[in-house]
Amino acid sequence: MDSPEKISFPSSFSYWERVRASALLMLERKASYVFIAFWPLAAIGLAALSLSKGRPFDAQLCAVVAGCLLFVPAMLLLGAASTHYVYKQSREPFTYVFDDDGIHAVGVSYEYAHKWPAIFKVKRRAGFLMFFFAPGAAHCIPLHSIADTELQASLIAMAAAKGADVSGAAASA
Repeated sequence: MDSPEKISFPSSFSYWERVRASALLMLERKASYVFIAFWPLAAIGLAALSLSKGRPFDAQLCAVVAGCLLFVPAMLLLGAASTHYVYKQSREPFTYVFDDDGIHAVGVSYEYAHKWPAIFKVKRRAGFLMFFFAPGAAHCIPLHSIADTELQASLIAMAAAKGADVSGAAASA
């Protein structure tokens, strides 16, 4: 920790952290639940319709039902894989900097920043500290990058001081 006005630490994402963060962000949007529920319901509907019409549960129907059931998980895995393995920048180590201006993610070939007025919510979920700048969009920081609970508390306090809702960021017991 540099000082109360500036906190910085290195971070990086593994492939599975990227998948988990994508899933968590998808679940932050209520509209996503409709999309997520559509595919299993379509699988059940297709199977029920086919069976009610006397069609046997053959390999073709099995493949369609399996495709519907696996669609959302497959899209999560493929989306994370394309980001993680295709874009070299996404695998670069980077440093998070929290200062009076906002949150900065600084890599070798890029820098992203969000000013504090854009950060409206902070949550702790499934191994991440998430700083939301839009519905379903957040800086998802793996807690292993900030294992020190005092550092986590300082980040949350900084966000609270800048006006973010930190009610979802309480440390789990």
